[in-house]
Amino acid sequence: MFLRSLGLAAGLAALALAGPGPLPHALAQTPSTATGDTTTDTRGDWNDARVRELMARAHASRRGIIDDGELRSYRALTQGHIYFFVDPEEGERSLIRVDQVAVDLLWKAPDIVRQQVVGERSEVRLPVRDFRYYLDRLTLVQYGFGDEIQVGSGMDVAGVPHPLAVATLEGEDRIYDYRIVDAVELTLAGRADPIRLLEVEVRPVDPQEPRALGTLLLDEEDGSLVRMELGFTAASYVDRRTDRITVEVDYGLWEGRYWLPNRQVIDVRREVPDLDLGVGTVIRTVLRVGNYELNADLPPDIEFWPPVSWRPEAALRNYPFEEPLLAGLERDGIEGMEVRPDPRRLRSDARRRLGQIPESGLAPFRFHIPQASSLVRYNRAEGLYLGLGSTLTPSPSVRLRTQGGFAFAPGRPVLAMEADGIGENGWGWRLAGNWNHQSDLGLVPAAAPLVGSLAATFLGEDYLDPIRRSGVTAALTLGGGGDRTDLRLEAGLHRDRNWAQGPGQAPLDRGRSFRPIRPVEEGTFAQGSLGVTRPMQFPGGGTGDGQVTIRTVWGMDGEGGGVAGSLRLRSSWSSLARDREVSASLVGRAWAGDPLAREHRLMGGRSTLPGYPFREWGGQQMVVLGVEGATDAGTPFFRIRGGLHAGMAGGLDPEVASAWGVSDTGGIRPSVSLGLGMVWDLLRIDGARGLREGEWQLLFSVDPRWWDRL
Repeated sequence: MFLRSLGLAAGLAALALAGPGPLPHALAQTPSTATGDTTTDTRGDWNDARVRELMARAHASRRGIIDDGELRSYRALTQGHIYFFVDPEEGERSLIRVDQVAVDLLWKAPDIVRQQVVGERSEVRLPVRDFRYYLDRLTLVQYGFGDEIQVGSGMDVAGVPHPLAVATLEGEDRIYDYRIVDAVELTLAGRADPIRLLEVEVRPVDPQEPRALGTLLLDEEDGSLVRMELGFTAASYVDRRTDRITVEVDYGLWEGRYWLPNRQVIDVRREVPDLDLGVGTVIRTVLRVGNYELNADLPPDIEFWPPVSWRPEAALRNYPFEEPLLAGLERDGIEGMEVRPDPRRLRSDARRRLGQIPESGLAPFRFHIPQASSLVRYNRAEGLYLGLGSTLTPSPSVRLRTQGGFAFAPGRPVLAMEADGIGENGWGWRLAGNWNHQSDLGLVPAAAPLVGSLAATFLGEDYLDPIRRSGVTAALTLGGGGDRTDLRLEAGLHRDRNWAQGPGQAPLDRGRSFRPIRPVEEGTFAQGSLGVTRPMQFPGGGTGDGQVTIRTVWGMDGEGGGVAGSLRLRSSWSSLARDREVSASLVGRAWAGDPLAREHRLMGGRSTLPGYPFREWGGQQMVVLGVEGATDAGTPFFRIRGGLHAGMAGGLDPEVASAWGVSDTGGIRPSVSLGLGMVWDLLRIDGARGLREGEWQLLFSVDPRWWDRL
């Protein structure tokens, strides 16, 4: 439960103080004045007498708000960020826009709340039209939402009864089920009695109605709301683009008795309604409240103010923010080591609470276009390829995807089918089959598929060394917990065949001929692999991830076999303003066993060692290291880029060397690159030079984060 996963919410919330001091990050760290102890015998049954009594107290406490007569008013400062970013199913997210706000929060008994935006600024990191956010992205939601929960001024979520505003807990009129799932006791200095908090799980009785689901953390004594994490049923979503919306609101304890706003997070994820592109966009709001002044003197006419107001534009721009605009990316879970929402865990939680009712607001059937190149592409093996796919999500735990197309040069269909799902504890499974799938012999992909298609069409340069593969694969993925370490097990059976040479020349440049397709031994192979992926923290504030894979391959027709091990490490560092960046990568691979041609890998040129001929080296063992840096040239539209690269390949079988026309590197091959990034570094032009018998090259590319979409 989330009490334990947050380290007891860290003493819960820096629960504050025994006195009136400020508590700006109540759930971020355990205060020295508070200790917490969990109990493991608190789990109850759905709607038992104990939880009914607790929810009745919570209902009464919510309606009473703060009414002890001693707290007449307070003033506080809300500061935070609104992030708008691209969120792929797998891979790195890309920030589109970030806004920073500062809001004066004023409260006067009995329930007058006024908020004034005193600071606001933004920066665009990718091309996007200008727009205004809904008010609940910029300001605090008061009292944990009203009796009816609305998100986005009712344009995102509407018509949802609040779990704490529902008085009926029994009989046919019951809307939600409740049960106590965990507890914590907190002892504060200066207070004789400990504070006991209970975690309550909430689920809708009818998940096909607009309802909330999630967890509530309540003060057992009076039912005060301490923390709330809620998602919603699909019927709650107004916008058909909505995949999911989650809200998190928590409170800090003041003077040992007042639970006041501390932190608010709202996540809204959307996708294209009729197309499954394997990617969505997220608007994430993270607001924190601090600098409380209890019983502060407020303007006498505050009740006549509008609920939300703004300072003049010049004052908003000149507000002295406490931190740079982009300083909170890692802390707020946009990049770095912060744990991002795990889609498997979210789907698993929804399945447990909703059964087979979908939790996503997206249509169960959509067309599937995972890449631009899955719709149309061109290369020397397939020639022109046209295709289209579909996605069917019959239940929260299962998704079916198909992809079909036709390669015109060999006159062959290309088909793929995939089913994936999640288990009770968030583990994932995948079954896939394909026919005439195109695999590549390179150590790493050489270019975005769209860039490769354009090069093949106009320049006669094909950045693939393809194998024609048909087979089936089963995979199991475990992990995704607090440290986000993933363990992946995979097994499959496939048949490899050579592509016949397709077009001899580029269709729009008849003067350039394609390289011949490199042959491999044809046959049927059994394969199994074990892979571990883990996020990593590096010295100096750098973040990244590492992946280790052990893979075994055996021929079913007497071709032999062996074991391959591979390693990939990535690290990046950036300044607080994100105007300077440094990244490093290390890729290595080694094969032990029969010298199968298909288990050799190719390197050289773009993506591995720029400044040398494209894939002129091969081997069964190889390693490539790259370090790149970039800095804005006075504007994010242009960046100066530079890089150092080195690599080597060995263990090349003589028969493979003769058939492919390649050699090993004969030692380390270093190179350097210098270039220009344009349009927020999306488009890149680099000049490269190999430092050991190399050549000058001019290379056009796009940001690697977008390759999976192209």
